[in-house]
Amino acid sequence: MPPVWLLAGLISLGPLSTDLYLPALPAIAAAFGTDAAGVQWTLSGFLLAFAPSQLVYGPVADRFGRRPAMLWGLGLFALGTAACALAPTLGALVAARIVQAIGACAGPVVARAVVRDTVPQERAPAVFATMAGLMSLAPAIGPVLGGIVTALSGWRASFVLLLVAAFAITAFVWRGLAETAPTLDRRALDPASLIRAYGGLLADRWFLNHALVATASYTALFCFISGSSHVIQGGLGLDPLAYGIVFASAVAGYVAGSLIVRRFSARIPPRRMMWAGAAWCLACGWAGPVSLALAGPQLATVALPLILYMVGFAVIQPNAQAGAVAPFPLMAGRASALLGCLQWSIAAFVGLGLGLILDPAGWAMAFGIALSATAAFIAVALLPKPPSSGGL
Repeated sequence: MPPVWLLAGLISLGPLSTDLYLPALPAIAAAFGTDAAGVQWTLSGFLLAFAPSQLVYGPVADRFGRRPAMLWGLGLFALGTAACALAPTLGALVAARIVQAIGACAGPVVARAVVRDTVPQERAPAVFATMAGLMSLAPAIGPVLGGIVTALSGWRASFVLLLVAAFAITAFVWRGLAETAPTLDRRALDPASLIRAYGGLLADRWFLNHALVATASYTALFCFISGSSHVIQGGLGLDPLAYGIVFASAVAGYVAGSLIVRRFSARIPPRRMMWAGAAWCLACGWAGPVSLALAGPQLATVALPLILYMVGFAVIQPNAQAGAVAPFPLMAGRASALLGCLQWSIAAFVGLGLGLILDPAGWAMAFGIALSATAAFIAVALLPKPPSSGGL
């Protein structure tokens, strides 16, 4: 198995691409003369491209191998990031973000497939949790660094910093990621085979319900990602650096949840862990609008419910992701790709809707988190019993 820190770095490409430039969103809006809904396209456009592109990387990884798929993705990611730093208009920035997303989405697809290739099923949640704990460095450091470079050098500097990170990750992949695919499926890219594979996955209740658990819980987080910059900076008046510190503080909850999974995954069944995580997320999700109603918009009512939510989120994600891909060893790339596509595409559409109704007090963001947490709880309640045999 490749180093866990390297797999965590691959998964971090997507979060780092958003977290690093989040403090710059108001500056980008001012530079291009647009509003919150307009600049939201740089975030939602990224996700709208990130989501379906995974459906290509999955079969590419099954057909040509994990290593070639990842290197191709990293090349596109670097190209798109350079174009972001040089974008002369908002439209050019959105287009560059789309190219960046098409490259970045190779990371989670390949990393999940590598874990499925190399780790026994009973150990997979703990490995995913370890990767998540390491990956949390991206949202912990990203907004702080983004806030610093935006304050010192303007919004373009955040993309220059991201380009440096892309080159570093590429060097580590070139030296440290060996091929792990047990066999190459020469028909993986055949259109008829793809339709059968993805159709079969969507018809499989085990896969679909686990994917919905992961998707709904992530959508709540994305409501905070897409709305918090405008609420905390625009509504509460914090500067970019202070916002970065606030955002990074939410990572403490994420790390705590990841440590819980690592500590107890060998003793507590995944379904029970998802139940506990979903119940916690439900309570914390609804604490947001309730605290806004009782105390009004202030930093504690906006940020604290999300910080606590992240504990349950970190418990849910590794168990849901491991459960979704576990029964499909011969098509791990495609199962990983479809999981990621569902997760990111639904979050992108929610983010677009949130951008249209976003208010400086944070009501829309708070209700978005609460409703997404409710959907995650319902999806856990509908999980089927474990399948008696693997595959489709």
